[in-house]
Amino acid sequence: MIEYFRSAIYSLISNKLRSALTILGIFIGVWAIVSMQSVVEGFDRSMRNMMAEFGTESFFIQKFPAIVMGHNWRKYNRRKDFTYQDAYYLEETGLYIQSVSAYMSTGAQTIKYKDKKTGPVVGVLGATAGFFSTNATTIADGRVFNKNDEDRNSNVVVLGMDIYDELFPFEDPLGKEVRIGNTKFTVVGVLNPLPGFSFESPDNMVIIPITTYQKTFSWSSGSMQLMLRAVSTEVLDEAMDEAIALMRIRRKVEPGQPNDFEIFTGDSIIDTMQNMTIYIQFATMGIAGISLVVAGIGIMNIMLVSVIERTREIGTRKAVGAKSSAILWQFLIEAIILSQIGAIFGLILAYITSLVYTQLVPGLTANIPLWAVISAFGYCSLIGIVFGLFPARKAARLNPIDALRYE
Repeated sequence: MIEYFRSAIYSLISNKLRSALTILGIFIGVWAIVSMQSVVEGFDRSMRNMMAEFGTESFFIQKFPAIVMGHNWRKYNRRKDFTYQDAYYLEETGLYIQSVSAYMSTGAQTIKYKDKKTGPVVGVLGATAGFFSTNATTIADGRVFNKNDEDRNSNVVVLGMDIYDELFPFEDPLGKEVRIGNTKFTVVGVLNPLPGFSFESPDNMVIIPITTYQKTFSWSSGSMQLMLRAVSTEVLDEAMDEAIALMRIRRKVEPGQPNDFEIFTGDSIIDTMQNMTIYIQFATMGIAGISLVVAGIGIMNIMLVSVIERTREIGTRKAVGAKSSAILWQFLIEAIILSQIGAIFGLILAYITSLVYTQLVPGLTANIPLWAVISAFGYCSLIGIVFGLFPARKAARLNPIDALRYE
């Protein structure tokens, strides 16, 4: 068997360009499937970690579903907006609800401090005072704003860690004034790093009282999102039912009519996202599968050409006593090695791709699962066997006399 491998590798090295072109299709297919799987696995893990940070007793209410596809947004857009007064109503009325926060945001803002400034990419979040406890957000330094700040429309701000690092690398930010647009804000606190993942860091943001936000960004109208925390995980269902009932009463939804709002938990968001990624995976695997089949056909064609070119060699080997099974194994092993080399290069590029994704998307760690590696080698071996068997059998069945006469 070792002799078969040695002979097969020598033949592949002797035809470098042909072998490289044959490997290319396998390489692309394996890279597409495995890299996509690594990103999906990382996405799923990051989503679960982020929702775990929020807590299993948390849930959300908003005007739109967590994910809106197609033209359905027009139907949801006609619904009544949520306000921060809704958050206080739920918090004061609900028996199973521990805390509620309302928030809305705008992006592409520049934060300035003296001669330093950020790029116009900072998100500004307006939130009620309960945001920090409901969101399980902790403070690295200073304090959060409170209900008094909110009632007075105070120009106070809590900085995300990225903004702190950029504007105050060598000094204490507390009590300093920063500008958001043309408005001055006093820094009262700095947040610890936040959970989340996107191409923009979740720490590239600042938080101000919701009333101040509405005054400063009056053009940024729309519905607020509500985040609620139940008294405990054990009464989460009761808290959600209670919130639905209270909101239906407050929004005057008639009995028998569907809710004019959406309510969901972190787990339901994860399930929705997983259902979406399944379709993406199927599409990617379908395209990559076609690439692998085409590569398999390429392997078969290359091996058929190789059989023709080496007809006299096959005849000579048979004339000195080589069995048909030995010839078959030699060519079959060549096909398998070709496909496995393609798999190796595909896995290497998939690993590099996962590293790039991890660097580009804060909070997302794309890891290649072991089963994907094993599947890649197994599937590529199958491709090599299926598409290499016909040329190998053709070589094994050559008549030695005819093969020696072949020109």
